[in-house]
Amino acid sequence: MSAVDAPPGVAFAGRAAGELEARRRSRQLAQVVFWYVLVVGTATLAVAGRRLHVSMIELLLVAPLVFMSVATVGHLVRRARVRITPDGIYWGWSWLGVTLRRERLHQVIAYADAIALEPTRGSTWFLARRDWDGFEIAAPALRAAGFPVVNAAGTMPWRARLQSYGLFLDTLLVADAIAASLGLLVVIAL
Repeated sequence: MSAVDAPPGVAFAGRAAGELEARRRSRQLAQVVFWYVLVVGTATLAVAGRRLHVSMIELLLVAPLVFMSVATVGHLVRRARVRITPDGIYWGWSWLGVTLRRERLHQVIAYADAIALEPTRGSTWFLARRDWDGFEIAAPALRAAGFPVVNAAGTMPWRARLQSYGLFLDTLLVADAIAASLGLLVVIAL
């Protein structure tokens, strides 16, 4: 993404014409994985801390921190929202976000299953239906906010599918939880 970071507290300024959030099941999965990996990772660190004499213990001490980091990032990404205001389109949280300002936006292309936000410079943002609850209000909210929306026939192009991170992120979080569990089992087996 090519965007300007909004200062803390300003990321969601203005009256919203529409707001999108991650799908409910994806948010729940991210939250469950976050807490699970936090507990399992802490247990792994506690057990590994008692076995400092074992070879490769450094890996067993670092791995839980990596698993916890992945779970934290996944959880934070799933809690982020997209807010459409007359000033621009914001992605993030109430305390930090990235913004695509109205004056930087060239056009908005509405596909059947995605919205493409094309800035005058930089990379196009894609918002896919499969990633966001409330997606059906996105195009009308953009029109209501006065953005130049162009309807496109068909579904989103392949490059847009690559930016649709939902399924990839869910799979990564499940793999993270499995890896964290295996890490704990390895430390217990030593």
